[in-house]
Amino acid sequence: MQPEAGGLRPEAWRTNGHPLRIGFDAIRALRNTTGLGNYARGVLRALHQYARSLELHLYSPAPPRPEFADFPREIDAELHLPTGDGTSAAPGLGPQASGLRRSIWRTFRLGRHAARDGIQLYHGLSHEIPRDLPRTGIPSVATFHDLIYEREPRRFPLFDRWSYRWRYRWSADHATMIVAVSARTRDDLVECYRLDPARIVVVPPPRDAAFAASFSDAARASIRAKYGLPSEFMLSVGTLEPRKNHRVLVAAAEQLTGSDAVPLVLVGRNGGTLAALRAQVAALRLGRRVYILPDVSASDLPAVMASAALFLYPSQIEGFGMPIVEALSAGVPVIAAGGGHLTQAGGPDTRYVPADDPAAWVAAISEILGDGPLASRMRQTGATYARRFDGDVVAGRLMAVYEAVLGGDRVTESTRSPLILRSHRSTSAPEADVDRSS
Repeated sequence: MQPEAGGLRPEAWRTNGHPLRIGFDAIRALRNTTGLGNYARGVLRALHQYARSLELHLYSPAPPRPEFADFPREIDAELHLPTGDGTSAAPGLGPQASGLRRSIWRTFRLGRHAARDGIQLYHGLSHEIPRDLPRTGIPSVATFHDLIYEREPRRFPLFDRWSYRWRYRWSADHATMIVAVSARTRDDLVECYRLDPARIVVVPPPRDAAFAASFSDAARASIRAKYGLPSEFMLSVGTLEPRKNHRVLVAAAEQLTGSDAVPLVLVGRNGGTLAALRAQVAALRLGRRVYILPDVSASDLPAVMASAALFLYPSQIEGFGMPIVEALSAGVPVIAAGGGHLTQAGGPDTRYVPADDPAAWVAAISEILGDGPLASRMRQTGATYARRFDGDVVAGRLMAVYEAVLGGDRVTESTRSPLILRSHRSTSAPEADVDRSS
């Protein structure tokens, strides 16, 4: 497969005849079931499929959760744990080591172990790189998902804010190159941390191809029966926490009447607002029209998504908004919060409304549910837009970043399309250059 971004074919990712060794911070991939974990697993799967000549090395201070125990083997990666079982073993860190000692290993010692393992490039998949990594001479990439803790610090406990700033600001300053998952995150890095924009490249997360799958009527009926869902419903997916703003959807549901009064389904683990949402539903007497499901399995979510008539995403602040891409992939029309923080995920044909205005949500819901041709166009154009987040596209963009970092190049982004990269070795020019002049 010819890469969409990057001048080298995947087969050429070798140095002196040996596979290129890339190390990854894998704690999220192996321990997190949502958000950052989905991103890390998606990136690693995409790179494995796109460039099988790469040698992937996963570093984690703790063993995988049971459901992810087979993940390293699935992507032909070598797992390094500080337990005496691998080449990166840390003396004195056994299986019963405390969380503090494991955190110390991840933050202060991982770099020297990566160097000992012959790692040629290190990618921190969630905001940070080890503090001892720069001293090893290993070039690095750090992915930043958002700076919500800087933009809205009131949402975070004091210690968490201090911890994030101490770890992430240092990593932003010392990583060779930064990958921002959205233009909004890139702009926040420049404004909040005064980073040189030339060190930041926007590469969006890869989508999960399972959301683009087709489901038969029988499969949809089965998933509805499993979770007790009605034949027609609107859906919102996201952790049940304040910034996701589900309360505005419950308020809007109370105002919907007649044929527009389609049931609302909220899916997401409890992040602190489950009790309040249930109380709101009870106070508005919406028990038969609002379903709250905190325990939908990840494997069932694509079928639930594909069964929805409309997807709603009222989040007040985000780094990207991957559930929107998943809905578009499933061919479901999307209404999302306005303000610019979700437009990269939603594209031009998602409907954007003020996040905190129930009446605006009611109007948009009524319009789309009542206009079949409009809903059909939104399904088609949304599914087309979502293809830009295919794994091979994103992996190609990341490979171009890796090539630039390893070659000492500087990636510059075109104003026409900040998501596309081009290697200095490429003969065809998509939308951006890797500059060797500095």
